[in-house]
Amino acid sequence: MNALNKIEKFIFESERWKLVLLISLLTIIKTGIWHTPSLGSSLAIAQNPFVNPFTDPNAHFLFWSWLGPFLAWLIGATSKWQFFAFHLLFSLSFTFLFVKLVFSRFSDVVARSSLILFSALPVSATAYFWVSTDSITLFLMILALSFPGSLAFIFGIGILVGMQHFEQGFFAAAGLLFAISLSSRQGYTLKYSWKYGLTILLGTISGKIFLYLIFNHFSIDLNSGRLYWLIGHLKSLLSQFFFHFQFIVWSVLGLGWLVALRFTDWGRNSIPFFITLAGLCLLLPVSEDQTRVLAVITFPLVAVYWLLNPDFLEKLTKREISLLFTAWALIPWGWTWVGAPKWSVFPYDVAYILHKIFGLFSVPADPSLWPFG
Repeated sequence: MNALNKIEKFIFESERWKLVLLISLLTIIKTGIWHTPSLGSSLAIAQNPFVNPFTDPNAHFLFWSWLGPFLAWLIGATSKWQFFAFHLLFSLSFTFLFVKLVFSRFSDVVARSSLILFSALPVSATAYFWVSTDSITLFLMILALSFPGSLAFIFGIGILVGMQHFEQGFFAAAGLLFAISLSSRQGYTLKYSWKYGLTILLGTISGKIFLYLIFNHFSIDLNSGRLYWLIGHLKSLLSQFFFHFQFIVWSVLGLGWLVALRFTDWGRNSIPFFITLAGLCLLLPVSEDQTRVLAVITFPLVAVYWLLNPDFLEKLTKREISLLFTAWALIPWGWTWVGAPKWSVFPYDVAYILHKIFGLFSVPADPSLWPFG
């Protein structure tokens, strides 16, 4: 108990930068920094975003995440390391903006509680474990959450989300709109209104339509993208979920499931959140990157009801936050891809650096899949 008292004192009484630095270091060690295996394919788009480089129809879905490669092309970030650094910058911006948001919006104690909850959720480190198109998507989501009252701005962000990853943006916005609407009918008012949810949903749909117009203008020949891929891989996806559903479901929120248990103390006011969460989890059997997909699409929901909701945060005790932080620091990284548990890539980061500097370790010529074998 003396150790826990010291942890609690550090969390709530240390200088802010020390807490943020400790969380950052723990995240790097627990998770590591790598990129999605498909980042090289996205790079091929960035080298000419007006021509479909894929002959394999199963790869067409990558082209529908067009905004990131287009922006990289626009600024000339078209080499392997430039493209990686470009996306990593969005991962860092996602984290920085969240930290800035909570400390500017809440009291110091509440902000620190929110930061610990955020760190314990898989979504906080997914943008580093797989530096990818999600880095941009998550940045756009937290940007929209930062300005709930500016509907024109939110609509514009929605357009960008639709051009970056329509499916994730659509389900995230639709789920949030559904939950907020139910809460409103119950008489509970959140900081984010149903107008917020509807605006970003309409913006996301508009972004998809805008993409159609761009692709039509440049005569870019594409199939339906993720729907085409899903139809061709449905059997294997269902098999992955059937045989690994326990770890898959756990990995969606990780220690956040303990927070969900605490959230049930809200009684009927928690029902909209749980109904929506259950509905979004129905996408797990048809997702290959199970943790990644659900972590991203549930982020706006979790942010509105937990991370950016002072009514909930103020009910959490310092001891509860300290226990959550301690458990997060001790429990290894849990993340699923193709239904299989994955682990921290930090040792691979170290091995790769040592290989480049001193020639140590045996590293594949293409190390994209190296940590995930």
